[in-house]
Amino acid sequence: MIRAVERALAIFDAFDSQHQSLSLLEIGERIGMPKATTFRLVNTLQNGGFLVRLEDQRYCLSLKILRLAGLVKSTLGIRDMSRSIMVETCRATGETVTLNIRSGIERICVEVVDTPSPLMTIVRPGEHVSLLQGATARLLLAYAKDAEIEDIIQRTPGSQKIDLAQLRAALATIRQQGYACTTGQRIPGVTAISVPIFDMNNEVHYSLSLTGPSIRMDGRLQEFKRILIEAGAALSAMMGTSHSPFLIEGARREDGKPVGIRKKAVVARKLAPART
Repeated sequence: MIRAVERALAIFDAFDSQHQSLSLLEIGERIGMPKATTFRLVNTLQNGGFLVRLEDQRYCLSLKILRLAGLVKSTLGIRDMSRSIMVETCRATGETVTLNIRSGIERICVEVVDTPSPLMTIVRPGEHVSLLQGATARLLLAYAKDAEIEDIIQRTPGSQKIDLAQLRAALATIRQQGYACTTGQRIPGVTAISVPIFDMNNEVHYSLSLTGPSIRMDGRLQEFKRILIEAGAALSAMMGTSHSPFLIEGARREDGKPVGIRKKAVVARKLAPART
């Protein structure tokens, strides 16, 4: 993507529900852009009717954004948006990619892109699984509200057999590092990685997951985590999240260092299907 366009899009991302108006300096600081560059781009967006300069010299998004938002197809759902990213993630890893949703005390698979390998994990759309076991389920449980988590634990059959203190600690770790990874927790010999998909309210109801035989997955875990985190960031951007375009909040590697995420536009471009 052209650099100027990337930077202009970053300016839109500087605004969120807590920052509905910003000064020129604040815009530059929030997106890490030099003051002179910020001024030129903000001035261009203002002239184009996308930004409004208020009396106190702060800027806010214009009603033109609202008009454009109203043109978004009402039928455009997460399955439509995620399909190309899921296909590219499958290509990059060679493993099965699934889109999942939290529903009640279960997680439900809503979309699957299967690996072409004959040795594969079999996941089917519509599959219902408890939220207490497996990377995908625990990722979705981890991002539920505290009251919801306690209610789900109480209502799930067999929860009394689980070490609840250990479960709560695992959920806290998932939120801190920004992904879940398990080997053989639900199905022996299967490794799974799952990342959150943030919506426009910065809530998590969906997850993107990668599953495959441990014999193939375990030797490439760090590579696969990076690929999946980038895919989750790109899909979250499409969903309208105001989470940082540069880093999934809290995402950390095992050595404690943050997992860097390239700008959303760059990630989306990389994961977009190739032109034919």
